[in-house]
Amino acid sequence: MPKKYIIIIIAALVAIIIGVCFAVALGGQESPNADLQAGKSAQEPFCLLVLGKDKVSGLTDVMMLVAFDTSRDRICVMQIPRDTYADYGSSAHKKLNTATKILGGEEELCEFLSGALGIGIDGYLSLELEGFRKAVDAIGGVEIDLPAALDYEDPEQNLYIHLPAGKQILDGKKAEMVVRFRDGYARGDLDRLDMQKRFLAALFAKLKTELTAANAYKLATSVFPHVRTNVSLPMAVALGLEAIKVDNSSLVFLTLPGEDVVSDKSGASYYVMSLTPTEAVLREYFSMNDIRVDEKSLFKHPTNKKFSDIYYKDFEYSVVFADKFG
Repeated sequence: MPKKYIIIIIAALVAIIIGVCFAVALGGQESPNADLQAGKSAQEPFCLLVLGKDKVSGLTDVMMLVAFDTSRDRICVMQIPRDTYADYGSSAHKKLNTATKILGGEEELCEFLSGALGIGIDGYLSLELEGFRKAVDAIGGVEIDLPAALDYEDPEQNLYIHLPAGKQILDGKKAEMVVRFRDGYARGDLDRLDMQKRFLAALFAKLKTELTAANAYKLATSVFPHVRTNVSLPMAVALGLEAIKVDNSSLVFLTLPGEDVVSDKSGASYYVMSLTPTEAVLREYFSMNDIRVDEKSLFKHPTNKKFSDIYYKDFEYSVVFADKFG
């Protein structure tokens, strides 16, 4: 593969790896249906849905919307908690992490979320866990400052996490520990999402400042076999070239506005979207001015008062800029 072509591919990876490097998903080649970007200019806002599936259960445990706003030289990553309540089908299970399996695939989930949220989603991308580990190793690891030690063991999953607090360089295996750790946090998956923000900020800084031609080839050849996407290569390259211009102060992270709640009936934990702050986020960071979020009330439980109270709750949502992490 010519070096010039490798560098172009890496430019694309700089754009997409922000939201997909740790997604745990089934691998594959580029989808034959790669024309979602037809008529789309690289100078227009572009919204990418990032999905990661657990290979054993088939559940989609990583979901993010990544908005590339080239007019403002800004990228926004909005994480969607895996336990988010949504009425997407006849199944009694209403958590979004089962939606890909029930609806039939990534493109079907794109269509559902696009219609439910009232926004345009231009494509999706997934990366295998093995590809994530190789990507981190290919760039020489990622430096991160862990605010607390991470300790957890689950022999059934062959998962052993033991990392000290403090500044350290994570190789692929240790980086996997950081982005998967959940059970030791007070808020479980929500605290894990915050740690993933910290990791992504560190990864982006590493790619922008230290990516060389030498590790570019290694990164491209290591990661691409594990990528599944319907984003066309020309569009990915255009996004990558635009993403290089974005600095840490313009890389924005947030979680879908809402709160977690336990169902009185089933005892299951859910995350309920809050309508008004979500509309504000989509207008401000996803360039959606004339929208009406959730017109069909698919994120609103029809009878549960606890769920409805959160759905209609108005509050100031939290935004984190990558330069906050140093």
